[in-house]
Amino acid sequence: MSRHYLFLLAQGMPAAGRQWPVLLYTAQGEQCRTTLGALPTWLAGTAVVLVLPMEMAGCCKLDPVPGRRPTRESLAYAVEEQLAEALETLHLAFGPPDAGGYRQVVTVALEEYRHLMSMLQAQGIDPVAVHVDADLLGTEEACALWFEGRWLLGGADGTRLAVSEQHAHVLSRRLAPRLWLAEPGSPGEALSDKHVASAVGRLVDGGGTAVDLRQGPMRRQRSSPPWQALGGGMLAALLLVCLADYLRADWLQQQASLQHAENVQMFARWAPGQVPGADLAAQVQALEQRPGPPTAVERLAMFADPLAGIGNVTIEHAEAKTSEGWTIDVVAQGFDDLERLRQRAPGVRMGHARQVGEGVRATISWLEAE
Repeated sequence: MSRHYLFLLAQGMPAAGRQWPVLLYTAQGEQCRTTLGALPTWLAGTAVVLVLPMEMAGCCKLDPVPGRRPTRESLAYAVEEQLAEALETLHLAFGPPDAGGYRQVVTVALEEYRHLMSMLQAQGIDPVAVHVDADLLGTEEACALWFEGRWLLGGADGTRLAVSEQHAHVLSRRLAPRLWLAEPGSPGEALSDKHVASAVGRLVDGGGTAVDLRQGPMRRQRSSPPWQALGGGMLAALLLVCLADYLRADWLQQQASLQHAENVQMFARWAPGQVPGADLAAQVQALEQRPGPPTAVERLAMFADPLAGIGNVTIEHAEAKTSEGWTIDVVAQGFDDLERLRQRAPGVRMGHARQVGEGVRATISWLEAE
């Protein structure tokens, strides 16, 4: 990820406001000078690394703390005796333990740090990391770098200082040997023993081992990646589809229940006395295939069968009555024929009979066997 480095210069510390002079080193290697309140608008939303001057920070070494992963609270209590100010007024940042378990600790005034971050965030800049310039000299070797009118001391020995040229001459004789770096033609060249093409470029190259102050309560609130927002939208859409399917299924179930209730009512009217089953369609089909009750003509034909065996009895009139059965007027050749009819047709009762010219005319009653 391409990063832009925003260096706050030590000259602006007394004011610490919008007029604070800054040096911007872009991802393309370009440099420009401006103030904290007039930063380019295109920096908003980009990856910006904020670099504080060593003059507004403190630095010390923390002895090994027991435990594989000690908490920030335990680390803070362990380093409290080395701090010149009250613990609650400082923001503490801890580096990773080295081979011996020692940690680099960087401190800044909490309120000043918050004010600085709020000024940047008001311009749409949320730094991805915050370092101190002297801590950007790396950890490979003890060295010093001439940068913006003063010497930065750092490197492998754990020293983190920003001193004037005069004090640097004194320290160069008292501190352990170190490499003194400066750009050609710069005021620090007289003390240097090696040139660097760009002092700011040298600091940018050492950012990999520097302590990041964006930790603990001042850590950066990471925004969700785009795919998470897309995934959330897809999940919401899926939930809406599932909800729509559920509501439709529930509506169809209600309609099916209403239709079944109507079918049961129609079945009760069509087949009274029949108990509706689970499969009304199959039950209706089975009932339709069953033979229905005989009609009046069919029942009368059943009565006429015995007459065929007798041969001398003719039906002239027949009337069916629901409760009394059939009343039938017949003509027979003689009374013997009527007697044989009574014997062959169960349920026949003889009514009045009279002799007529063509034979015997009689009225009989026939009650069908159930």
